[in-house]
Amino acid sequence: MRRLLYRKLKIILIKVAIPVIAALCFASCFDTFGNHHSTFPLAQDSLRHQDSSSVNFFVLSDWGFTGNFGQKNVAKEMVSISKLVGIKFILTCGDNFQYSGVQSVSDPLWADNFEKIYNDSALQVPWYPALGNHDYYGNPDAEVEYSSLSKYWKMPNRYYSFSQPINDRISARFVVLDTQGLINSYRNLSDTTQLDSIVQYVWFRKLLQQSTEKWIIVTGHHPVLSASTFHGDTYEMIKLIKPLFDQYKVDFYICGHDHNFEHAKYKNEYTDYIVTGTGGYPRAIEGNKRTIFSLSSLGFSYFKMTSDTIQLYFITDDNRIGYGYKKVKSDTSK
Repeated sequence: MRRLLYRKLKIILIKVAIPVIAALCFASCFDTFGNHHSTFPLAQDSLRHQDSSSVNFFVLSDWGFTGNFGQKNVAKEMVSISKLVGIKFILTCGDNFQYSGVQSVSDPLWADNFEKIYNDSALQVPWYPALGNHDYYGNPDAEVEYSSLSKYWKMPNRYYSFSQPINDRISARFVVLDTQGLINSYRNLSDTTQLDSIVQYVWFRKLLQQSTEKWIIVTGHHPVLSASTFHGDTYEMIKLIKPLFDQYKVDFYICGHDHNFEHAKYKNEYTDYIVTGTGGYPRAIEGNKRTIFSLSSLGFSYFKMTSDTIQLYFITDDNRIGYGYKKVKSDTSK
């Protein structure tokens, strides 16, 4: 009798319980287009108690859809979270203007795609953009020139850097790369002994050599690592830029290009690779052996930075935290 009962329970477990558990795990890691966001905790509940001494910022990428493809929903959620935690600035990882960039500083897209959509006071902080491949279809220098007209758009060059104080002793170095320019330059080389002919590469290497900040965060458009089957890994970034990340222990590389969330990392290596191309029009995502987490959803990334920790949250457009991660660095580190 007991054996019969055991067998029946086993059959129920195999047919019902295990598939349900598996489905929930799959939804948490590979949710497609926001169908299962109720499995994630509410951002408002999880982020309510914040450290007032932290430096908080957002990262947004692949967002320039003139209000379409969910862009407005993401902007609305950015406002909600900014009012909750308070942010210092916003980084973008390119494709600021789909699909053909802007032609000039007077292009109507500046109003329709940027000024009118992110016009809440909660988002009127410095924006530090990177260029994407779609920005190159237009006039990328117009995005640089717009900095002289906008109070919030801060793009002094196609690639640039700034330092952000965390407290009286500790700062973070932010580097914004023009990855389209790097890729184009790399493809023009006949062999890798000519790397020093790439002006941006030399600039970046020297910047890392001279950096004294404790944290180093690099943004750009193209991934180093990506599990997406749409674009995936960028060969040129792996060959050209990853060795510098390894040598100088860059803490985070944050990018877009693939329209999904992903946290990836090589085993036993230091740098965390973040894809957050979720400002509009999400695509399906898979995973591979380097993937720690991946998610197909609209949203943005929220970073909370202190002297010894950086916390990352993937925020979906329906006020959920799809993923959280903390990186710790002791006071004895740079």
